[in-house]
Amino acid sequence: MLSAKVDAARLQEIREERGLSTTQLAALLSAELGRTVHQSTVSKHENGARQPRPDMFNAMCRVLNVERDELLLPAKANA
Repeated sequence: MLSAKVDAARLQEIREERGLSTTQLAALLSAELGRTVHQSTVSKHENGARQPRPDMFNAMCRVLNVERDELLLPAKANA
């Protein structure tokens, strides 16, 4: 389990910077993980309703080509 929390707003910002819709990101994550990721799952991660599991988080970093720290809230925001 991730001890740090994903910065939902930053996730959305990076996705938009890459010119991807939530549906497109879900498709890329599906291909990366070898299982279906729904658009609604991406939306839940972006609005903070759900935190990604470690495998999903790592796939997000790879697909969006970002370092882990770029998607995490600062340490004091996790408390």
